[in-house]
Amino acid sequence: MYDDAPPAADAPPAQLIAWRRRALEQQLPAAAFPAGSSAPSLVYLCVTMIVAAAAVLGFAVYDRSGVPKAVHDSQRELVATVARGISVGSARAADDLDRVLVDVRKPPLPADADVLAKLIGNRETWTGAALLQTATRQSQAASGTPVPLDQLPTPLPADATVAVSTTDGPALVRIAALDAQRSVAVLYPLLMRNLRLNPGAQHGVFVITPDGRPALIQGVSAVGETHLPKLFEGLAGARGSRSRAIKVTEWPDRQLVVSSAAIGDTGVVVASVVVAPVSRGTSVGYGLLLGLSLLGVSLLAFLLMRAFLPAPIQALLRQAKSDACGAVTPVRQPLRTRETFRIAQALAVFSGGGLRGARWRLSTVQGLAVAALVALAWPAVATATALQAPRPPVPDQLFFDEESRAEAVSGVFGNALDSGLQTVSRISLANARTEPGKFGPILKQGLADEYRFRGMYLVDRNGAVVSSAGRESLRTPQPLPGEAGIRIDRSVSRLPVIYAFRIAKDDGYGVVGEFDIDYLLGVMRRVDGRARVVDSQLRTILDSSGYRAMQPLEGDAARAVAIEAMAGGTVRGQRSAGGQPSLQVATALTSPPSVVHLEWVVVIERNPVSLQLPQVIMNRWTLLMAGAVTGIVALAFVWQYFIFVRPLRRLAVTADRIRTGEFDEPIPPQRHDDVGAIAMCLEICRQVRHTGSARFGGAIRLRGSEDDFTAVHPRFPSQRGAGRTTKV
Repeated sequence: MYDDAPPAADAPPAQLIAWRRRALEQQLPAAAFPAGSSAPSLVYLCVTMIVAAAAVLGFAVYDRSGVPKAVHDSQRELVATVARGISVGSARAADDLDRVLVDVRKPPLPADADVLAKLIGNRETWTGAALLQTATRQSQAASGTPVPLDQLPTPLPADATVAVSTTDGPALVRIAALDAQRSVAVLYPLLMRNLRLNPGAQHGVFVITPDGRPALIQGVSAVGETHLPKLFEGLAGARGSRSRAIKVTEWPDRQLVVSSAAIGDTGVVVASVVVAPVSRGTSVGYGLLLGLSLLGVSLLAFLLMRAFLPAPIQALLRQAKSDACGAVTPVRQPLRTRETFRIAQALAVFSGGGLRGARWRLSTVQGLAVAALVALAWPAVATATALQAPRPPVPDQLFFDEESRAEAVSGVFGNALDSGLQTVSRISLANARTEPGKFGPILKQGLADEYRFRGMYLVDRNGAVVSSAGRESLRTPQPLPGEAGIRIDRSVSRLPVIYAFRIAKDDGYGVVGEFDIDYLLGVMRRVDGRARVVDSQLRTILDSSGYRAMQPLEGDAARAVAIEAMAGGTVRGQRSAGGQPSLQVATALTSPPSVVHLEWVVVIERNPVSLQLPQVIMNRWTLLMAGAVTGIVALAFVWQYFIFVRPLRRLAVTADRIRTGEFDEPIPPQRHDDVGAIAMCLEICRQVRHTGSARFGGAIRLRGSEDDFTAVHPRFPSQRGAGRTTKV
């Protein structure tokens, strides 16, 4: 709606056209960002500039010399594994001790010497014990390694575990009430399995008690004893795991890497100290090269996008406005895209101007496709460069750490199988005289105590299930292969059926526990990379990355280390079949003795491209940039195609009908952008053919659906005064 009246009939043409243009501008949509046709190309250019700046910044952040992050991660994972193993072992020992205490507390209480003997047993787990007066902490009896009573809290708690330091090293003391007046304190030494330590790196493993005392457990100390408090500053009682590098003035090309992890809630910390070589970080020069080349290609693609979409549309819109106002255009600007040229030809039908040429032109889609191909050239070259870059060498320290992790997984896996065997043996021996029909509750209780099983069963001499608890048995019914042990049912090929069994009844009945494969796979997934268990025929029993059971072990390098490890021990593989650096470790399942007969091997394989090494980080940044740019190009092309190109093509089809002389069908604008404004101008020109020149600059904007268009009312006098008109 506008208030100014049109000029008189005898007014100059320039004044009439100016009035028409004002009226037209009030009706045409103002395509503000992000509705304008230039928005996609601008967004593309701005976002790629941000990506280039972020890449340069990322390369600059990592452009510093130091110990590779992969070494820090490996050391932190190593100490976390050791701490978790000690914590699990102490928790299991505490559970066993609590079961013994339940029996000891039953009246009548045994003699003091018998109580201590039952608590420490054969001294393999608990090495010492003391019977104390709870109120005074006075020792009434002691056995085994002396318990440091002066380090126990005052007053004695009824149930607690505290960390102490002994002459043999750090230890945990389990305190429990025996009766109303007496308590027991049992000593658990903090021992760990033998680790694969790097002698060239002066690798040492320490245990730090809550009072800050460090004790060297394995390896050697890279620094003097006087420097240890400074080295472990802030680690006593710390939670979680951490790793930091310490510069030594005398070592310009090496640094100390100190990694630590807490042992549960005991306040004790495991710390690893290793001397690691320093390497260069990422290259900021390479980042600048990537960023500048990306900006150059993006600018070229931006110019092509503008040349094939915003520039033709804006030129056509300017011409359409002039034609909708009745302005004479002696020479029309040629348009480079096919759709805009066809619409311009339709406009020329109404106002003249001689657009008669039929020269072949690129369509808008073809032009944008050329721009997209130019834009995609950079991510294609960057991706090829990153993928063809040689793999970086793996630091030697990572192989030692990976060997320790492989042996830890082997140990945990073997202990899990052995614990299941102990459970079925205990149930079988304790219920040798129980009737088979009464085994149901016993099996349910055993399954509740042994979370490693998917089900427990009582089987007869032919292997048929008589009583069960848990899920249905997957084992093929057949006689048990011996008196006791751990086996895998080789007659089942679709999945590994691993079970522990024990025969204790004279009539041949035995207890069988089938292991939960999901639990065993969880053990394998405790390490990064791919972990597999294979048998003596190199068939896959378990695979942390998903697999089909009993399939041949894949990879020549993995098969080579597995075969070598069959003889016993731990073997590393540093090269893949293609000669590229690789990180592979295999270790035989040799502990505990109950699993040796299985002849299984644990194989761990990690791809060096997953490690946090400087060259790997550079390749990752490059691939990340390539992926981001590809996504931005795809977004810009889809945006341009669906928001602008498709409506423009529909309008070009309408323009073709007008060129053939069909002027009866109205042209709905449909869009509130540049293409919609062109459609409105074309509709004004169509109405001029029906109504006459009075329609120049005054076509009413269509609203709602395409069929719901407004009507044109004649001018009528205003009630408030003469000379004012209203258009609806």
